[in-house]
Amino acid sequence: MKPFIVLIPGMMCNFDVFSNQINVLEKFFNVIVKEFNEHRDIELGVKYLVSNLPSKFHLLGHSMGGIVAMEIVRQHSKRVLSLALLNTNPFEEKQELKDRRNKILKELNALDLMSVMKSDYISRYFPDDCKDKNKLIQKCVDMASTMDKKVFYNQSVALRDRKDQTAILENLNCKTLLICGERDKMCPVSYHSDMNKMIKISDLIVLEGVGHMPMLECPQKVNNHLKNFFLKKNK
Repeated sequence: MKPFIVLIPGMMCNFDVFSNQINVLEKFFNVIVKEFNEHRDIELGVKYLVSNLPSKFHLLGHSMGGIVAMEIVRQHSKRVLSLALLNTNPFEEKQELKDRRNKILKELNALDLMSVMKSDYISRYFPDDCKDKNKLIQKCVDMASTMDKKVFYNQSVALRDRKDQTAILENLNCKTLLICGERDKMCPVSYHSDMNKMIKISDLIVLEGVGHMPMLECPQKVNNHLKNFFLKKNK
């Protein structure tokens, strides 16, 4: 029987953000995609999410999905065989971001959700000179369009109120891969360099010229790194 791997997408993204990776990973793993849409608390939401997962699994999280993945490891370290964290953030939210998020949430009923997603999120995902930028932006808009304001609200509150996760990384015992984009404006390289120093056994890969969505921007490179990492662990 093939081992399991759990993929957790970021805010207002679904399985499609990992479509290029799933096509490769499903040859070697039973792939499970878990979205974090229904909960406003990372810790409580993870308790529910993990209840339906296999006893042992490999784990990958992108952006908010990485934050969720770190909490999964905190609660169930012995169940996680190996961990990949992509373009994520182990720190609690900065006050200026909290203030901006609170302003949006207060006005959310009167706002157009897709306009908010484009102006405050998707417009920051990709470098200006990203190949096929307009096509990739539309893909992100399409994913966000499958979700409603309730999901946006839940995820926003969960991110706003999250706890610092650096102690989780310092206590990690499983082999960990960190991948980030050199030009990520949302989760910069510095975050991942700090994470790499915290974790006992980790590798850091910085993708040159890439922004917040390496799975879409350079899928082949990401796939090669993931295969090398997860299959090495699976031997």
